[in-house]
Amino acid sequence: MRSIGLAERAQELMIERAKNRVAFGRRLVQHGTVAAAIAENRIAIDQARLMVLYAAASIDKHGDTSQCRREIAAIKVVVPRMACEVVDRAIQVHGGAGVSQDTPLARMYAGLRTLRLADGPDEVHLRTLAGLEVAAGGKPLSAKM
Repeated sequence: MRSIGLAERAQELMIERAKNRVAFGRRLVQHGTVAAAIAENRIAIDQARLMVLYAAASIDKHGDTSQCRREIAAIKVVVPRMACEVVDRAIQVHGGAGVSQDTPLARMYAGLRTLRLADGPDEVHLRTLAGLEVAAGGKPLSAKM
């Protein structure tokens, strides 16, 4: 959830920058690529949040995380990836300032990228998820709820 909060903060900073910065005679938010990036961020953040809520509901239902290993493995990949992508888009909109100490974005990105290794590399979680998926015969996670 902390990573989702960081992504939300990066989105706020990105929107603030896009509303205030002028390039080529228009505010950045008026440029299609920047507006699309803002929308992509919102979609990604909300998708990740819903996956976390789904995993939490599954844990609440089963009362045992061993019953929810697919959901947990999935969010351990999805959330940090999403947060890195959102922060990266925010850095793009900030330009050079995004990688400087003038904004918290570079520090956010470094922390999030480190998290993708500290909790186990994506490949470990993907291997776990693939094994569980094969064992379940490809049945959707929602079949358990």
